[in-house]
Amino acid sequence: MTTHSRSSTPALVFALAAALGLTMTAPRAEACGGGWWPEVQAIDYRVQGIASAEKDLAEGRHLAAAGKVIRMIPHIRAYSKASSDLIVNRSLRVLAVASARSGGDLSKLADELPSDLKESFAGMSDEARTENLRWSVKALKALRKSKKDDVTLKTELAEAMAALPETKAKARKTLEKLARKDLITTPEAYRALGRLRAEAGNTDGEAHALERCRTMARDAAICDGQAAAPGES
Repeated sequence: MTTHSRSSTPALVFALAAALGLTMTAPRAEACGGGWWPEVQAIDYRVQGIASAEKDLAEGRHLAAAGKVIRMIPHIRAYSKASSDLIVNRSLRVLAVASARSGGDLSKLADELPSDLKESFAGMSDEARTENLRWSVKALKALRKSKKDDVTLKTELAEAMAALPETKAKARKTLEKLARKDLITTPEAYRALGRLRAEAGNTDGEAHALERCRTMARDAAICDGQAAAPGES
């Protein structure tokens, strides 16, 4: 029968952990007989989850992005300010932007949500959709306080504010300022600016904003609100 020396045991443990995809730390505990065992830490699956949700958001799959965040952190709407946990902050941003770009309507996710979350997330009514949009603005404002120099967050916050009657004026002021400095970072924000300009009767400004949107967008049709995002139809 083949035997292994005590000194070879740690190497075998590390090899097994690597095969299973586990994270290992430096040795901390001694086993019986004076040997040691490396500590095996739990894997934080949120890292892969948020990366996937961010990819969905960047590629226009807003509902898919929102659904992943909600399933990963069901209590996320309880956060009223930026967290010390960077994964939570990234999740807040994804859900806030996805909800804003969906007009607060996450009703297509209703069948995927636990019953106690449907009322707070799905946006089944006009009132619920408005509350989702207000939550998006609140969450992005909280994140902005912790990262004041982040132009993308500033752009996304203004975009979300453009969807609410009570914050439209401030949204346009912010977006116009960013546009003058060529600092708008998303095509969706140019689309929002175009709509705000149209409401103000500035048709030339609307056309310019939508042209910039088309230049930046993966699918230029989203700038006219005509294209369904991949996987969203």
